[in-house]
Amino acid sequence: MGTIVCQTCGTIIEHFESNSVKTLYAVCNCECRPEQRQEKE
Repeated sequence: MGTIVCQTCGTIIEHFESNSVKTLYAVCNCECRPEQRQEKE
């Protein structure tokens, strides 16, 4: 089983089937994204 984790905030985005245990990093669509933080300021 594998897990996709947000590289910015650490939120688990999704689990997926895999032959080995893996952790993949991506960026989620939450407020942790730097572009969104700058827009709100």
